[in-house]
Amino acid sequence: MDYQKFLEEKRKLSAEASSEERQAVMRQGLELVLASTGTHGVRIHDMMKKTLVSCSEEEAEVTLAYEVEDWELNPNGAMHGGLIGTAIDTACGMVTRYMSENLLASTVSLNVDYLRPVFGGDRLLVTAKLVRLGGHMANLRAEARRGSDRKPAALATAVFYLPGAGGKA
Repeated sequence: MDYQKFLEEKRKLSAEASSEERQAVMRQGLELVLASTGTHGVRIHDMMKKTLVSCSEEEAEVTLAYEVEDWELNPNGAMHGGLIGTAIDTACGMVTRYMSENLLASTVSLNVDYLRPVFGGDRLLVTAKLVRLGGHMANLRAEARRGSDRKPAALATAVFYLPGAGGKA
């Protein structure tokens, strides 16, 4: 099942569905996204080993875990900042597209403050939360933590554009 068909099924979910049922549907949709590589072949975020840790439709939040591999390291042995940004952008995009049901949602801005390094062999835990969903824009906050000690590695804010059904990203 592709994600567009999944969203159609999500829309059919009854208003009386329990929070557990909604949670299960969200998890199913996000797992579907993580399992696909899209129509454009392998992209950088596809190369990064990630798993879904948790999600909440009620909180409009998703947490992904990234295994920090050798190819992702800078010369100091820490995860490259651009890849931390990619991890944050991916998590923000996933929660935005799920909550807005807009597959054309695209990043307008991503501001990342780097706080401490994440070294090879560690995990990067990224939590993205939708703060506001408007007609054409979505605002998010994200936090990246080191898996080893749970200390913050980066904090971010993001804005996504939500084009209309006929719009172009």
